Amino acid sequence: MKSEKEELLFKRRLTESAELAYEHGIAVTSDFLGLAEQNLFHEVKKELPAIGYTCFGGVPQAERYCIRFDGTVTVTGLKELPLTKEVMAEYPISCMKASLPSSKYNESLSHRDYLGSLLSLGINRSKIGDIYVRNTDAFVFCTDGIAEFLCKEWTQVRHTQIHCEAAAPDMGILAPSLQQIIGTVPSLRLDALIATAFQTSRSKLAEAIDAGRVFINGKAVTKAGTELKAGDVVSVRGKGRFYLDEVKNTTKKGRTVVVIQKYTS
Repeated sequence: MKSEKEELLFKRRLTESAELAYEHGIAVTSDFLGLAEQNLFHEVKKELPAIGYTCFGGVPQAERYCIRFDGTVTVTGLKELPLTKEVMAEYPISCMKASLPSSKYNESLSHRDYLGSLLSLGINRSKIGDIYVRNTDAFVFCTDGIAEFLCKEWTQVRHTQIHCEAAAPDMGILAPSLQQIIGTVPSLRLDALIATAFQTSRSKLAEAIDAGRVFINGKAVTKAGTELKAGDVVSVRGKGRFYLDEVKNTTKKGRTVVVIQKYTS
């Protein structure tokens, strides 16, 4: 969690980036933002110039993403961009692939292991985006400025030697694993949908919502009665995230049938 002073400094950096883009008619891109930083952007956005704001994290619906302040256009809202060669060229983001040697003695490495080894190199967390572990490989999105450094210096995770190189992001490999959940809810309230997604009671979720640990599309929400719409992504710290895929028919008892996609990796 950021201190109040750190939050003010971060908001100031966002404001300076937006004003620079507006005054010079250029595009300025932030480092990667986690949920807390994304929420700070939403808090300060109403005070920023009326310019274009897009976000991109390397793949669609990335949990961590960069924001591009574009002084050449005016767009309302924060628009997520698709994964294309053109978008990858516009954003200073690289996809790095960490490969393990072919050996039956390799350790089973987790997301936490890869992140820990990166941070042990002295890299700031804001320079690293999402990490995807796929069998014996891991794909890491990072800012362009540290890509060459990773190729040279990122050689070990825990006790295992790795080889790091640049790679083209492939959605066939990086597509997230999703668990489809079909259920019925009395309404599209936030607490009802979270309870369905994580199979827990609404009362147990009240504390998380009140404490600001629940985010809708990166914005902290503290009202359990907030209504969701199809496409909204909900993140709950300590539990995971999901998105509301479809809102279907209403049952004879007046409940709404919903399709939820919960991220499992």
